[in-house]
Amino acid sequence: MTDVATPPPAGAPPSGGFLGLMKMSPGLLGLAALTAIASAALSVAPFWCLYRVVQQLLSSTPDAQVIRQSLAWALALLALRWALMAVSHVLAHRGAFSVQHRVRVAMARRLGEVPMSFFAQRGSGSLRRTLNDDVNAMEGFLAHMLPDAAAAAMVPLAALVLLFAADWRLALASLTPLPVAVAIQWWLMSRSGARMMEWSALQKRIADRVGEYVRGVHVVKAFGLSARSFGELADAIRGAVAWVADYARVSASGWVLFVGLLTANVVVIAPLGAWLLMRGSLDLATWVLFLLVAPVVLAPLLRLTYALGEQMHRVASLKRIEALLHAPALSEPLNPQQPPAPHALAFVGVSHRYGEKPALQRVSFRAEAGRTTALVGASGSGKSTLLRLLPRLYDVQEGAVSVGDVDVRGWSLDVLLAQMSVVLQDVHLFHGTVRDNLLLARPQADEAALVAAAKAARAHDFIMALPQGYDTPLGERGTRLSGGERQRLSIARALLKDAPVLLLDEATSHADAENAGLIREALKAVCAGRTALMVAHHLDSVVDADHIVVMDGGEVAGQGTHDELIAGCVAYQQLWKDYSAASAWSLGAEGGAA
Repeated sequence: MTDVATPPPAGAPPSGGFLGLMKMSPGLLGLAALTAIASAALSVAPFWCLYRVVQQLLSSTPDAQVIRQSLAWALALLALRWALMAVSHVLAHRGAFSVQHRVRVAMARRLGEVPMSFFAQRGSGSLRRTLNDDVNAMEGFLAHMLPDAAAAAMVPLAALVLLFAADWRLALASLTPLPVAVAIQWWLMSRSGARMMEWSALQKRIADRVGEYVRGVHVVKAFGLSARSFGELADAIRGAVAWVADYARVSASGWVLFVGLLTANVVVIAPLGAWLLMRGSLDLATWVLFLLVAPVVLAPLLRLTYALGEQMHRVASLKRIEALLHAPALSEPLNPQQPPAPHALAFVGVSHRYGEKPALQRVSFRAEAGRTTALVGASGSGKSTLLRLLPRLYDVQEGAVSVGDVDVRGWSLDVLLAQMSVVLQDVHLFHGTVRDNLLLARPQADEAALVAAAKAARAHDFIMALPQGYDTPLGERGTRLSGGERQRLSIARALLKDAPVLLLDEATSHADAENAGLIREALKAVCAGRTALMVAHHLDSVVDADHIVVMDGGEVAGQGTHDELIAGCVAYQQLWKDYSAASAWSLGAEGGAA
């Protein structure tokens, strides 16, 4: 059974792009747009008051009362305009942060629902960019560009209403540069869509390469390299620099011409108004009004154009967000089951592949409840894949995997995961204290349970030796601890969860001899009374297992106890022979043996 798409999670933006984002907080963002429009309209109103003042000053008998009232109205309208602008930006920011919060929560929820194959297809740098940069870009657009765009669209309309009320001839003249400016902008915008997709691809490549560089910086440094000489990262950055230079060269001339045309209508208004004034068909006050207001008609279109350009920049970001939010998630059963404990584990005819590469072929075996079952075999034989199928990190493609004699796809995912503790080969510790990392398994655990789990995992002594004990910050990924210490913390975390099923993937792989011994002691405590399925390369750690399954090339080559396999399984005999020879080998010994 393959992954099944489920409906978008709650909080996911509905279809419709940026309009869909706005629908996530329609009240706040709608009020922000309306107050921005009202503020923009009021920005033109004081000019009418000044026009009235000029008319009175040029009349033969100026009315001081009208002048005072007009000036008072101008000041009041300006104050109201700035107040509405402030309200608009506050509302826009609150709405934008609300949208940002809902999108991030939905993205985090979706990442917990998708299979591991989703992450295998994407670089960690690319995902971090979507979770951080792309969501931040949406907030910037909604909080800043949305009210600016609404105001920029309103100001020309309000200005035109005022100018047509004063003189329709000059009002029409103020629009003469607009058709040419629109044609130039259409040409620029039609070319920029494809270019923005190129830029987005370049940014994704840089993000992936930077993440790869940071993760492998110890290898880069070991070979005397730097970011400049780290091939793919350097190529990606050089490609971005070349793109910016080419984009600026192509678009600069068109942009300069567009800006010039939007501010050029005064060149038409000034001589035409002077000619009409000399003919006596226009009064001086109206001409002054047009000289003040005409530039306002088209100039705000620069802001509107900038907002549209910013929106185009963010189209790719929105597509990446929507792709993540609508990624196919693991299917949830309509009628989930929770069989009573104990939980036996069973694999029946299981086949699985990564892309075109087969990993498992018709694998069948059973791990009995309350017993320890070990998976052994050469690297790449499918052992870790079997472990990942149980908690549905991947969904089985053929056959069935069951816990408690119920297919794992018949369990509610949350309930299934609650039955399992996992100790992985590569331990991941989060930035925080020792206590924070242990309590991930059971946040409500008390101090006594925490210490008991650490003691059982043989971790309490080294924890207490740390500067602040359980409250010692570990640094990113637990870099302040050795590999064996990190592994024992992982085992303590599994013990604290106290789940009936335990999955162990090479728990001693990164430990030295002393730590490996401590970890084996801890594992005995962990496995006692639980259904344990463990992957092991160190065969001496599984000789006492209740059941051993030998994997070879993705198939089961044999199963039974250690003594049974030594007596009758050729693949296990070879594994044991190779392991014994490797254990006895020492550097410089004659013939390669001690």
